[in-house]
Amino acid sequence: MWQWINQNAQALSFFASVGTLGVWLFYAHLLYAGFRRQRQARILINQGWGQQVDSVCLISNMSQEPIYIHSINLTIRASDNEYTESVTDFDNAKPKDSEDRPQEITRQGPLRPGEQINLGTFRSLLRQTAERHKELSADESQLLRDLDVNNFKITVIASYGPEGGIIGAQRKFLVRGDDNQLLRPVAINTKRMAKRSARQKLQSWLKQQI
Repeated sequence: MWQWINQNAQALSFFASVGTLGVWLFYAHLLYAGFRRQRQARILINQGWGQQVDSVCLISNMSQEPIYIHSINLTIRASDNEYTESVTDFDNAKPKDSEDRPQEITRQGPLRPGEQINLGTFRSLLRQTAERHKELSADESQLLRDLDVNNFKITVIASYGPEGGIIGAQRKFLVRGDDNQLLRPVAINTKRMAKRSARQKLQSWLKQQI
């Protein structure tokens, strides 16, 4: 045995070096992946206070650094058509309200790590979008039933320092129940919109709102 090891020492040393290098590369990959995840923005869109249309929409910043929210869009899928509108600003806000408390007129602004904002009820967000389309005008008390809403999506467009440019987060909700008064998210997690094609779409939305 020892004789065989001595005869093949050079080859064994080579394979040992390759194995050691592989182990180091594996751990380096794990460290880099962990570091990259920490530097990525993580924005959550959640439903609070039940599953009805009057539950509230919550936006949370679970990133390592602050984000800046540029825009919040709502896309309604009704029958065979889609309607997308910005719900960043409050429709009933008055300019004087912005003097001391800008959060009273707009949902735009910075959000520190671990913080969240309440966008209001889903009913109010849907109403705000529907009021800008004549074909979507409906009785607020029976909003989802009258509009024949199948589903809708909330999209948050924000900036995150370490990544540069803009990033987005999106979550889709299904409408259900006898009177279409119940909502539930399609997926467990919020969809992260960071690919090039997604960012181009977000940029296009922002340009339309200027």
